[in-house]
Amino acid sequence: MNYFKQIYYEMKHQKMMTWVSISGTALAIFLVMAVIMAEGIYDVAVKPESNRDRLMYGTGMHVKNDRGESSGMALSYNKARQLYDGLDGVEQLSYIRTQDLLNVASAGRSVESMKCLCADGNLWSIYDYEFIYGRPFTKEEADAQAKVAVVTRSTARKLFGEEDVTNRQIDVNSFPYTIIGVIEDINPLLTQSYTKIITPYNPANNNSNSWFGDYFGNTNVLLLAQENADIKNIKDQVKQRYDRLNAEVAKDNEEVKYHDQPYTAREIALGDFGSNNGPDTEGHDKQNMLILAILILLPAINLSSMTRSRLRHRVTEIGVRRAFGAPRVSIIRQMFGENMIITLLGGAIGLVLSFVFMLFFSNVFFQFDNSMWGSASLDMLTARPDFGMLFRWSNFFGVLILCFVLNLLSATVPAWKASKVQPASALSGSR
Repeated sequence: MNYFKQIYYEMKHQKMMTWVSISGTALAIFLVMAVIMAEGIYDVAVKPESNRDRLMYGTGMHVKNDRGESSGMALSYNKARQLYDGLDGVEQLSYIRTQDLLNVASAGRSVESMKCLCADGNLWSIYDYEFIYGRPFTKEEADAQAKVAVVTRSTARKLFGEEDVTNRQIDVNSFPYTIIGVIEDINPLLTQSYTKIITPYNPANNNSNSWFGDYFGNTNVLLLAQENADIKNIKDQVKQRYDRLNAEVAKDNEEVKYHDQPYTAREIALGDFGSNNGPDTEGHDKQNMLILAILILLPAINLSSMTRSRLRHRVTEIGVRRAFGAPRVSIIRQMFGENMIITLLGGAIGLVLSFVFMLFFSNVFFQFDNSMWGSASLDMLTARPDFGMLFRWSNFFGVLILCFVLNLLSATVPAWKASKVQPASALSGSR
């Protein structure tokens, strides 16, 4: 209770010092938490990627030949099966077509360019899209590439002005499709599951690219690892298959490059890679650690100076306590306790500010897919995280840890020096 009384006293008599300390702490926590929240969006588990920690992606292939020619594209169906079918530790696998922009229209309305996800029937066992009306297409419908579609809530409203549009007809790239289901909208920050319309895809009908043999087509692979599966073991299995494939194609003077696939959801979300190179997670993590260290150390140094300034006004008080036999550890403990309360006040303000900032201005942290155009590009550009993507208990515990670290860094030296004050010099007014 004495801590609170002392803080209240300081807020009344040293308003500038106290509020600058609280503001400095709030700013430090705000900046650090904004970075942590932005990073957390890469692997947070939210629908339809509720199993995000178990999701993996085979996104393409990189091939070189002895003439120096090099190319990277999505996989042909044959190569996708050769590399990813039957892996130990994989619970489910789905073949999807590289994401397209399709022209979609309903009777009497203008044509809209929409992000489309074309997948086989296993998609629904991996992504848990939330159905509002209707149903998903079946494996049989996917194998037959039936002209059926599942659309999002916002797509239904745009095309028909209402949400329950099951059994309604639309044109997709000038072909008639029947809507069989309506799902909840997906946040564009979930770049792999984000879509406006989902249609069946049979990868066996995929036409491979004749250049570089039958390596390339328009198929990507979505995998769901088993609970507690060893992700590294799954990657090692795929690497072994790459090695066997290279042994096969060596006679043709060709080489297939392995880039640590299949990628995890976090690796995919980091972006900045393609078929010819993999994501630089190590470099990204080092950069983040450097940023966080700067954001913690610099405010801690400034806060330490502010703490020393506050304590200079209390030299006489500390001298009196020392004169009446107060041990040095008691002085240090009180200084730490009072500084911790100020730090927690600033931390609470900083946490609230970081939530508000991330909800409304988080686009400064993310890059959108500039290969998209029209409404799809606008969706990516204006994407914001949902509150559920930011609200995690780990964030609160992270703030407590940050407050403790800031308190430790900013109060240790001032508290130690304050505890060494000699009663005689303090009472005489000397420093």
